[in-house]
Amino acid sequence: MWTLLKDLRYGCRVLSKNPAFTAVAVLTLGLGIGANGAIFSLVDAVLLRPLPYPKPEQLVGLGQWRNQKGEGYIQTGVSAPNVADIARAGVFQNVAYYRWSGFSITEGNRPESISGIKASAELLPLFGIPPMMGRLLRPEEMEAGRDQVAVIGHRLWQVRYGRDPAILGKTIDLDRKRYTIVGVMPASFRFTWDQEIDIFVPLVRTPEERSETGRGTSRDLQTQARLTDGMTIPRAQAAMDSLADRLARRYPATNQGWGFKVEPLHAAYHRQMQTPLLLMLGSVMFVLLIACVNVANLLLARATGRKREAAIRIAMGATRRRLVAQLLTESLLLAILGGVLGLLIAYGGDRLLTMSMARYRFSLPNARVIDIDWRVLVFSLVVTLATGAVFGLAPAWAAARNALSDTLKEGAASTTAEAGRRKLRNALVVCETALALVLLTGAGLLVRTFVELANVDLGIDPHNVITMGLRLPAYKYASPTQQAAFFRELTESIGHLPGVEAAGAQGGGGNVFFQPEGQPPAQPGQEPTASYKTVTPGFLASMGTRLVAGRGFTERDDDAAPRVAIVSETVARRYWPHSSPLGSHLTPIARVYSGMHSGFSRPLEIVGVAKDVRNDDLWKPEAAVYVPFAQEPAAGVFLVARTTATPASVVPAIRAALATLDKEQPLNQIRTMNEVIAETYGAIRFPMTLVWLFSALALLLSVVGIFGVMSYAVSQRTREIAIRMALGATRREVLRLVLQEAIGVTMIGVAMGLAGALVMSRVMAGYVYGISSTDPLTFVAAPLVLVMAAFLASYFPAHRATRVDPTAALRYE
Repeated sequence: MWTLLKDLRYGCRVLSKNPAFTAVAVLTLGLGIGANGAIFSLVDAVLLRPLPYPKPEQLVGLGQWRNQKGEGYIQTGVSAPNVADIARAGVFQNVAYYRWSGFSITEGNRPESISGIKASAELLPLFGIPPMMGRLLRPEEMEAGRDQVAVIGHRLWQVRYGRDPAILGKTIDLDRKRYTIVGVMPASFRFTWDQEIDIFVPLVRTPEERSETGRGTSRDLQTQARLTDGMTIPRAQAAMDSLADRLARRYPATNQGWGFKVEPLHAAYHRQMQTPLLLMLGSVMFVLLIACVNVANLLLARATGRKREAAIRIAMGATRRRLVAQLLTESLLLAILGGVLGLLIAYGGDRLLTMSMARYRFSLPNARVIDIDWRVLVFSLVVTLATGAVFGLAPAWAAARNALSDTLKEGAASTTAEAGRRKLRNALVVCETALALVLLTGAGLLVRTFVELANVDLGIDPHNVITMGLRLPAYKYASPTQQAAFFRELTESIGHLPGVEAAGAQGGGGNVFFQPEGQPPAQPGQEPTASYKTVTPGFLASMGTRLVAGRGFTERDDDAAPRVAIVSETVARRYWPHSSPLGSHLTPIARVYSGMHSGFSRPLEIVGVAKDVRNDDLWKPEAAVYVPFAQEPAAGVFLVARTTATPASVVPAIRAALATLDKEQPLNQIRTMNEVIAETYGAIRFPMTLVWLFSALALLLSVVGIFGVMSYAVSQRTREIAIRMALGATRREVLRLVLQEAIGVTMIGVAMGLAGALVMSRVMAGYVYGISSTDPLTFVAAPLVLVMAAFLASYFPAHRATRVDPTAALRYE
């Protein structure tokens, strides 16, 4: 311990005597460690931080899935009878289910929309968080007539009821139905990790959902469960696979082809975000490695100036092991200083990341609680110590290997030792060049992907389009006829407003199984699927989606008219590849989530083909079937209006038109279509921007490193260059000599980097669009950029070498 303290004191003294060197090294390391800390804190918040519930590892999500040949996997909720079978399997302590639901508080003069959940009695106890006040929902309250009770969230209790301590027993009117408040959840409770739900009410299953026919008609229950003590995910999955096989044999009409999926609840929340986050973390790790290489080169150059000191210490009895320990202590001091600076940079980086995600509309679960917790501190400590060892070991070992007899000869240079150090410096340059090329190639692939996606035809014209959500309450608009009449009047009123070109509404949603005319019936579990949309006559025009064949919907396509449909280009190509689908029929079999309902399975005549639209998935167009809204009305719709003025300017007039029809109905989620698209693009734009910034930083560090190495190499070869010029070498020959060495080292790094980039391209294969993961343009441009940068970094030291005065240099030596 005393030896370590002496080494630390001596290291501090040495570093304080070289403030410029220390500042450059600490800043370089601080940037690398800080960037890693900031990105890791994001990864920690989303991927690593456990769910805020007791024994979170026991919580799982359950779903039904099937392999749709040619169309990938379809995953849904679980039907009610299947939930009952799962609960009896003996794998879970309890199984809960729920449906998302919006409510309107119909108290006072103006209704208020709130987020809510219709839940089974097992849902809230599943998380192990007791209510702050009152109690939770009870099993007996899952019956009609006894279901008018509610548990409210902390935000609603605080904002609407002013933290009323006597709230229990009071009532709240939801959609003109009165509920008694029986509990209040604590402020710390978050449903699905980071969402605060305003209200929970009992989910009353219909008689059909309780019956065996419900296996195919209620596949929309979101299901979560808690494993029994000692149960593992693989064992639970095996049990569910066995259950799925038994149910498929017993109920082939509804269960054949369907399986059950068990996954940790934590993983279910961040499934789609894992790849972008790990991609960002990998990129910033490369930046740190390049920073370490640069500092190692600085230490190598500094070690050359201290070789006499090292030789004297060895002559006085110090062992090489002792000398390496001292030099490593100095490296660790640099790393610790860089780590402290890095934590400060990480703290600021977290705030910058939060603001940037809001700007790029990149949403992540739990990202609002990004901070420096113990996992980030441990990660930063490990990175700091590893960094000190990585950049300090090679220079320390090289310094300790100096031959004592060669070093102590006054004025003599140890050619062998210097050659060894030069090889080591060149090897480090090769490493940082390779790392920079891998990162630059990855960034290039992402940039090319984003360019392709930015130019892809979305199938809509998003400019000057305002979007809104509206849900009619069942107590007032229970029948489909009422819903159809209301939205027909509303869209007509909006369409006639000043500054509005067209207006429409889309209801329904979800996917449907269907049977195309002229094709043999599919095997159970392999029926074709498509997105199923009910739209008003003006919807496609409002969205800017053009018809490529046939006609659009009109007011004559009402409930009394023959059933008709418009299909997307993808559906037309997939099921009528050699003929026009116009005049053909398709028959909906069942909705993927909610199964069949009365009058659903009637043939639809195809009267039009619409341009493909890319909605949530920019990578591929959506297979869609559009049907007239008047033939299949819905209570909840997505309203759109195309305007001639600024979209936001027509919102007051739209509110007034709605109030004329029904002043109690509130609009929600008012956004322009450009804002909606920005959120979709944010999923790739934000990580792409960060990877590109890290790549630019890696390129800059590599250029600085190459410049530093070549500058030092020229200073060490001054005598050699002077002799060459004294013997007749021209300036051009000297320039070529220095550049050849620099470019040669760079090309070795490029070759290694290309090999690494090919490996990396396999990882990115599922994250590129419109190009190959081995895109020739990227794999040519990235090395070219790096070689040009290396050439410029080498040229100035090489040019300085040509200006050496042979006489002065030899006299100095």
